[in-house]
Amino acid sequence: MYNEFARFYVKGDWPRYSAQMARMLPAVLERFGLWPGKVLDLACGEGTFAMAMARRGLRVTGVDSSPEMLDIARERAAKEGLEAKFLQQDMRSLSLRGRFDLVTCWFDSLNYLLEIDDLSQAFSGVSRVLDKNGIFIFDVNTIRALAVEWVREPCYVHLDSRDLFLASVPQYDPATRIASLHITGFARENERWVRVDEVHKERGYTLKEIRQCLKRADLRELACWASLDKMEKPGRSTVRVYFVVSKGVIPCSNQT
Repeated sequence: MYNEFARFYVKGDWPRYSAQMARMLPAVLERFGLWPGKVLDLACGEGTFAMAMARRGLRVTGVDSSPEMLDIARERAAKEGLEAKFLQQDMRSLSLRGRFDLVTCWFDSLNYLLEIDDLSQAFSGVSRVLDKNGIFIFDVNTIRALAVEWVREPCYVHLDSRDLFLASVPQYDPATRIASLHITGFARENERWVRVDEVHKERGYTLKEIRQCLKRADLRELACWASLDKMEKPGRSTVRVYFVVSKGVIPCSNQT
């Protein structure tokens, strides 16, 4: 996944989500009394969030499994003269030196882990590289998001221009709680069109399952929210949840 699709991803609306998270992050860090020096961004993609952190003078490492996405991230960082390190690794088997004050994983990237053991392995890797006073922030799509919101329409058109076209057809399997997006894209190259087909799958996890995996990884939940800006508790209609976790106790006067 995210090989040929990378060219469509960077020209679509998706990077705006990472930029939005970067804008909201300071309020979250202030709430927990943390301003990090070293940041690890898991599933960093084309580097939008990682570069936003680098612009603030932080030492940033981005990890992703897609070499095509990482090539784009490195090229963009080089053009801006930003010092950010981008590594190709699987989040289930992190191999990194040193510790990080802040670890992030945005845009339901953890839903791409289709087995609960994979989720546990990813959390264990974070636990190994997270500083004892650091925090890990991530979001996941809820089961409702995949089972209801994704399949609300039979097809979604994400891009439609004179040079690019991208559409996806969603499906959901209630037995496995796995949602699939069958993505088809066309890109104009000189006088011809090149077609790209990919299938992206996400699994929905209950909050209980996520918390069990966090506990096994020795990670302590500090907050679970339905949005990063309002910081309210999730409800039955919530489509995305945000977790803030740590290895120890982070002082906070108003945790939720």
